[in-house]
Amino acid sequence: MTAKPLLVAAMSGGVDSSVAAALALEDGFDVVGVTLKLKDCDDSRERVKACCGVDDFLQVRMVAEKLGIPHYFLDLKDEFRENVLQYAWDEYRIGRTPNPCSMCNFHLKFGHLIDYARKLGAVGLITGHYANLDHEKGELRHAADRNKDQVYFLSLLTAEQLRFCRMPLGQMTKSQVRRKAEELGLENAERQESQDACFGYKGESFSNTLANYFGKKIVSGDIIDTEGRVLGRHNGIHQYTIGQRKGLGIAMGEPAYVVKIDAENNRVVLSTDNSLLMADEIEVKDVNLSVKRDAEFECQVQTRYRQLPVTAQAKLLPNNRAFLKLHEPVSAPALGQVAAFYDADLVLGGGIIDATNQGKI
Repeated sequence: MTAKPLLVAAMSGGVDSSVAAALALEDGFDVVGVTLKLKDCDDSRERVKACCGVDDFLQVRMVAEKLGIPHYFLDLKDEFRENVLQYAWDEYRIGRTPNPCSMCNFHLKFGHLIDYARKLGAVGLITGHYANLDHEKGELRHAADRNKDQVYFLSLLTAEQLRFCRMPLGQMTKSQVRRKAEELGLENAERQESQDACFGYKGESFSNTLANYFGKKIVSGDIIDTEGRVLGRHNGIHQYTIGQRKGLGIAMGEPAYVVKIDAENNRVVLSTDNSLLMADEIEVKDVNLSVKRDAEFECQVQTRYRQLPVTAQAKLLPNNRAFLKLHEPVSAPALGQVAAFYDADLVLGGGIIDATNQGKI
């Protein structure tokens, strides 16, 4: 009897990854479930969401047992600390706004986990992401359910990574996924989704959690307006991002926004003029194009999650960089965030925002 091809299913304990694993079984694959262990569970403080949480681990064990598949944990705590947490803190401390989910995807979920899957003899990795993937071509497209679409966070993946993966939820809505889980008798069918960071504590921002985690001393500084007048004090520039208007603790008579983070002088600049947030030129570093393009090409660019993409002219530069001239300005593109490139529904790739003409101040 011919052995079935093996897929490794990335399983978090949630309903999406559970249904993805079940669909792989229905498609005739042997499946092994693997859960990433990213953090020790020896801290008594109440968690926002436990990447290593007991509840998650219990859920994923029950799902694996229900599906009748083997299940393993893959310890990537050191890699998580270096490639995601340290990276994020290094960005926050210099006034940038990192995208840790994209780094976790690139380095861990589609990096180390793919390496592990290959060692097990798997022909692919299956995940519960909402995205349409032609794995033979390594081409990624938007999910049918745009409210759940996750391609922005996957735009840094290489064509090689994508060719090894399957994402069967691309044509499904969340309600359809839950109904499928109910049909399968999975106990997590109605489990509530977490909207929080996977690493943190209730009542504490992700950036503050990182500062505490790495034992960093926070240095306070001035909050100023665009004329240099001191408006108040901040307790660490890591707590601010371009475009932020909540939690500023400053009254300016009308809505105020963070328009600049001056890391060199440890200052945060506010203004009530939201036109200072607009930018139509962006330079991107660490560019990945999973779909080949000429040195100059037109595309649509998305500079933050939930933002509608805008048309741009892209020019590839030396040292894995690109210059983007937007046909219309976007608000508050933050240094450190991902800029994703599209050709209509097709994901071309992405990179990290490294400079903009925002503010001109």
